[in-house]
Amino acid sequence: MTKEKKVFDGISDRANQLLIGDENHHVDFKRSPKGVTSEDMVAFANSEHGGTLLLGVDEEKDEIGRQTGQIVGCEVSDDMKLLLTSRAFSCFPPVDISIYIENNATLPFYRVEIPSGKNKPYCTSGGTYKIRDDGRNKVLRPNELLTLFIHHESADFFKRFKEVSEYTHDPRHSEDMEKVKQEIAMLQKKVDEILGRLS
Repeated sequence: MTKEKKVFDGISDRANQLLIGDENHHVDFKRSPKGVTSEDMVAFANSEHGGTLLLGVDEEKDEIGRQTGQIVGCEVSDDMKLLLTSRAFSCFPPVDISIYIENNATLPFYRVEIPSGKNKPYCTSGGTYKIRDDGRNKVLRPNELLTLFIHHESADFFKRFKEVSEYTHDPRHSEDMEKVKQEIAMLQKKVDEILGRLS
């Protein structure tokens, strides 16, 4: 197994790709790691595809008025890394993050990858639930929070059920399994109806 590179002598393709765009659903620019909050962490963890924080990066306009990322650099140290991991760990449940050090000559900066969480919904230690919206963090309203929870729980339930049913090949249980499958299909239909009404 190849170990993933965490420190770059230059700028990775991933960072370059994110720098040429503006802040959106998938990326947020921060001038300093100290500007990162646990709300930033939960917003990406609650989002469908997660996202990336670029720290030591400001937003600027290019020649045609588009917003892009401008590297300004930031302090890269064990203290800053500890600050970031502490913010992620303070969330409930803790948010998984991967920290990468990028380097543009004399301007090092962080790229923090936050995957879509497996244990949604996530909140801050103060009980704030957020999700990433177009270039900002948005508070989850109760119906959105319920939808997120139902999606997570139903997906988890069906995954576990599928795993169990794949290992149950005993013909004596086939009739019982068929009844359970029908009940599950009815439950899925009801969940879909509820989600449709909430949407």
